[in-house]
Amino acid sequence: LTMLRGGVEPFRPPTLIRRFVSGADAEGLYEACAQAMPWRQAVFRKRNYETGEVTVTGIASNRQDSSYRSLATGIAGLDGALARVRAEFGVADPKAYLLNNWYPDGNTSIAPHSHDFWSAILSFGAPRVFILDGQPILLGHGDLLVFGTQRHSVPKMPQVKDGRVSVAIFWYPEEQGGALQPDVQGAIGSVCTGCSDETALLQQAQEDGGRSYCEACWARWSSDRLAEEDEDDDEMLNLVVQLSLMEQ
Repeated sequence: LTMLRGGVEPFRPPTLIRRFVSGADAEGLYEACAQAMPWRQAVFRKRNYETGEVTVTGIASNRQDSSYRSLATGIAGLDGALARVRAEFGVADPKAYLLNNWYPDGNTSIAPHSHDFWSAILSFGAPRVFILDGQPILLGHGDLLVFGTQRHSVPKMPQVKDGRVSVAIFWYPEEQGGALQPDVQGAIGSVCTGCSDETALLQQAQEDGGRSYCEACWARWSSDRLAEEDEDDDEMLNLVVQLSLMEQ
């Protein structure tokens, strides 16, 4: 309701940018986050969507979390990436903050829920499936996913033995005013370069001039580009293709 009163549509078309943090910038970031962040036992929370009030239940979750009141953690490589997200997506809310989740292995998860603010999530570590409005998305090391108030979750993947850290910027877009809204929407193309689909979740290929692709066309484009990369990247690509086929 606060967004609507501020003239902002709560739903934000999701933006997925593969390897937003890549190369040397991404090296060691999972380990740095896992070791340096002030982790605590995560508990279940309930939100009153009429008043915005959050109630802490005290019921332990199977993951750990940490938070920062600003968009700075003291982890140099991560803080640089957060500054890029803030600049490229027009995050101007002075009360924007970070909430991070640590999933030590595939037996940890987070139940379906939604927020009354927008989210920009950086993922580091093992690839994990992220469910956004019922659509599975495989988030890999260095990927960035930005969305609005859509319902989302992270299901268990018992076959995954390694850990994942998600670093989420939470902010209220109405705090930045209407002038910045076109810049946020324009951060990614609205039409798939491969098939001209205007409705599919789009991903931006920075290595391809910033062109945008739907999940299926991304898989085909990635297949050509990644043909000579190592087996770990090939395994992740196969998982993306399998998820795409499941949606058809």
